[in-house]
Amino acid sequence: MTARVAPAGRALFVISSEAVSFYAFAALFRDALHCRNALFLDGAISSLHAPDIRRSDAPFPLGPILGVTQPKP
Repeated sequence: MTARVAPAGRALFVISSEAVSFYAFAALFRDALHCRNALFLDGAISSLHAPDIRRSDAPFPLGPILGVTQPKP
């Protein structure tokens, strides 16, 4: 999984369900998402819980967690 905070404070997350080269993944961020930088999170331990898209990967016992929050108005 790769994460990036785009202009206007939007967090972009991309996850692949198939094998993909680093070049193809980087080109997606550069060409389609117009991001200058991105952070690659190793797919061996990464998982996603996103009920809106009906995805909840089997949990893996790990420590770091990423979260996106919005400030209160």
